Amino acid sequence: MMINIKKKCGNNIVTRADGEKIRNLIERNWQKEKTFEIDFDHLSIASVSFMDEAFAKLVNAHTVDEIREKLKFQNIQKYDLALLKDILISRSKQSQASKA
Repeated sequence: MMINIKKKCGNNIVTRADGEKIRNLIERNWQKEKTFEIDFDHLSIASVSFMDEAFAKLVNAHTVDEIREKLKFQNIQKYDLALLKDILISRSKQSQASKA
């Protein structure tokens, strides 16, 4: 499944509510889709809130490895990719600590 961030969110790519739209779309289709092609269309997001809500919260239901297998990011700025990786690691640690 292709998800174009710009088409789904327009310029609304900052808040948790904006990110929730993307996460809900992914969660609704998780079982049906082998992969999700997430196209950032060269947007500069740089929002922890958006990235956490859209992608990192998926760690609550899936492992980081599952997320890495399923989500394929395209046309993402270097800074946003680094931010996303940091947030995923942080969420994963939180999730593991709460299960211990």
